[in-house]
Amino acid sequence: MVLLTFFLTGLLLASQAAASPAPRNYQLQDLSVTALQSRSCSATTFSNITGFILTEYQIDTVEVATNASQSQTQTIATFGVLNPGTGDTYRLDRIPISAGGGTWSVCRAGETPLPSTLEQCQYLIERGRQSGRLGFRFQWLCDGANPSKPLLFDATMIATLPFEVCVDREGEGGVSLSCGMSQTEVDLPFANISWGEAPAGD
Repeated sequence: MVLLTFFLTGLLLASQAAASPAPRNYQLQDLSVTALQSRSCSATTFSNITGFILTEYQIDTVEVATNASQSQTQTIATFGVLNPGTGDTYRLDRIPISAGGGTWSVCRAGETPLPSTLEQCQYLIERGRQSGRLGFRFQWLCDGANPSKPLLFDATMIATLPFEVCVDREGEGGVSLSCGMSQTEVDLPFANISWGEAPAGD
């Protein structure tokens, strides 16, 4: 009986050991590979790329209560921008829009952190009834030929936006008006792109 109990306990422990740790280890390895892939690029990667692609665009007008009797209007934007060179999509999730009229502004984190693959992020937005402009200035790293000396890329891209399609949300979830693009994707051509060795510590 003692031998049978010992045998069954051994089987139980062996099955538990085989069940959980291995998938977690594989998952961590997969995540690290994904992180490395986003920097697996070089200057030649971008030799045939003329810009990025805007894949997501939503502008919400949000009413935020400041006290019991007053509220303040805020503009919140979500953008998705595809970098064809690295395959990354930089998603700026519900970031506060602080300035319009063609002024460059620093991206500030919204409901989620800014993409970790971006070293710096700025946006420019002009909204109009028929068309507008949207621009981004991004910095990102590539390992290049020597990962110990990565390249820092700096690109500015500006596009003419198609007209917005807006829907009155009537205060649903605090949103009074929600606006999107009249088409699914918009090219963001480079106004300029440059690169150089990243400063030490990056």
